[in-house]
Amino acid sequence: MPRVKTSAPRVRWGSEALAALVVTLGCTTEYIALGAQATSPLPGPQAAALGILLGILTAVIGIALAALGAGTRPMISGPRVASTLFLSNLVGALVADPAMAALGIRPILALAGVAVLISGLMQMVIGLRHGGSFVRKVPAPVLSGLIFGVAGLALADQVNFLVRCTLDWNIVTPVIAGLGIASHFAWRAFAQYVARKRKLALPSGLSLFVAMLVAAGAYYVALHVLPSPSPACRLIGVAGLDFANWRPVDPGLWLDLLHGVSTHALLLTIGYGLVIGFVSSLDTVIAVSSIESLTLRRGTVDRDLLAFGAVNTLLGALALLPNVGSVTRSNMAITSGAQTRWTAVMHAVLVCVALTAGVGLVAMLPKLAVAVVVIVMSLDMIDEGARTITRHAFSDARPRRLFGTAMWLFALELIATLASGQPLVGFGVGAVFGALVAWPTPRRLSIKMAESHDRDGSVVATLSGALLAYNVDSAVVEPLLARVDKANAARERAHPGVALAALAPLPVVLDLAGIVRTDLTACRALAQFAQFCAARHADVRFRVPAANASASHPMTNPMTQALPHFVPASRLHVVPALGNPTASGAMPDPRPLAPPYS
Repeated sequence: MPRVKTSAPRVRWGSEALAALVVTLGCTTEYIALGAQATSPLPGPQAAALGILLGILTAVIGIALAALGAGTRPMISGPRVASTLFLSNLVGALVADPAMAALGIRPILALAGVAVLISGLMQMVIGLRHGGSFVRKVPAPVLSGLIFGVAGLALADQVNFLVRCTLDWNIVTPVIAGLGIASHFAWRAFAQYVARKRKLALPSGLSLFVAMLVAAGAYYVALHVLPSPSPACRLIGVAGLDFANWRPVDPGLWLDLLHGVSTHALLLTIGYGLVIGFVSSLDTVIAVSSIESLTLRRGTVDRDLLAFGAVNTLLGALALLPNVGSVTRSNMAITSGAQTRWTAVMHAVLVCVALTAGVGLVAMLPKLAVAVVVIVMSLDMIDEGARTITRHAFSDARPRRLFGTAMWLFALELIATLASGQPLVGFGVGAVFGALVAWPTPRRLSIKMAESHDRDGSVVATLSGALLAYNVDSAVVEPLLARVDKANAARERAHPGVALAALAPLPVVLDLAGIVRTDLTACRALAQFAQFCAARHADVRFRVPAANASASHPMTNPMTQALPHFVPASRLHVVPALGNPTASGAMPDPRPLAPPYS
């Protein structure tokens, strides 16, 4: 696969430090909540605090090391909902195993660490085998359905916790949760209002921090008028938050585990390790794609998987949680001014300082506030892709087959995930149906590329056949970006001493008149390709045939109907369709690009 060369951005230490501070304020609550989620099946009052300790250590060690090893920047990682949910399920299964329950909490967590180690090894294998490029071929509705399904499972787990606390502490429990959730959305709305009216950018990512504070404040207010709830719904407490109790290298523990582990527990560990590795890889690739969209730089997905695999192998050996690339944290950093990996490194240092100095404050957190943070995190996982699919599927958007197929894939993936309780099962169902949708003929894509030998060095590509999820990135986006870079380099050589930005934009034409099949993923990829080209001082036009009203040719080209939903009308070069010739009987030359057609 050709590599796209991009220059490393200059480090602006003030902007990087500010972005690190914003991410720390907004995301530290996530590490606390996900750590508590990971150890929630463990018995005893120290389980939540022990999980928070593991979550903090995972963030401090994993975020910095992953940022230094990954090529996509700025990547902010840490514990994530999907992988943490699987690890929590493994811990619960090990607690239910009589042989493991007899060994105690620490051997169970050590065996869970082995699963994280296995997941890291699997990620390294995926990266070495260029598996990240394979993930790019997965239809977008399948990935959106997976994210939505994981969010649903995490939400259901916290709702169960709230129901138990409601039965114990009456109606005040959902009131506290509701206030926390409402404050999350209220802060988001307030930040948008201030940005629109006052031209002042408030970090919307602080909504998690606000939600935790409001829920915690409401809890303490309720304590003044009501008796205390049961210990399961009270505070985190200090038990388990002692860093001195974290001893991952303990030969005696590993000897006990070696002699006491059951075959059933060992098989569970291996199975969950493979699942966590696969889901973590998907999450990381999705984060890379999101960073690409915001920075307009192609990511190094296989290198990133190698880096995260190595980090997770280390974290597993230290009996910590899996570290995964995050869409929301990376987006928060980018919108706050981050451009390099040093934001992630400074963020890890700030987390270490803040949580080490504020252990007493963490111990005073109500478990209800932690549950609220997990709930709003789950709600935030409903990505723009899911909203786009739903909005178009339930509207009059054309072509109906394209948006209807996307909605069915999304719904099947979501239902399978929620019904089975296993995101991997849902992903398998979505992938199978995605392959079935892509199976009908024609399945092949033909592409002819040409470069002008004039001084403008324009790039023209003529596509015909099927432009679908599994071929758009490898056959169109990557090769064309490489040609754009090559053409720009030739123009710079032809105009020595002249900056590329001072030249006219490089004309790039994609003739899509021959495309007879497409899908939502391909259309989104073309829209992102146009953004990448704009960042490279290239002007893209998509040549599509006009809607055909001829009785002899009633079919309309799918790109004519679909592409206007994803790219601006100014980028569409509309030409007469087959059966609607021009007055002279000849098709117009696709090369002229100005003035743009609207």
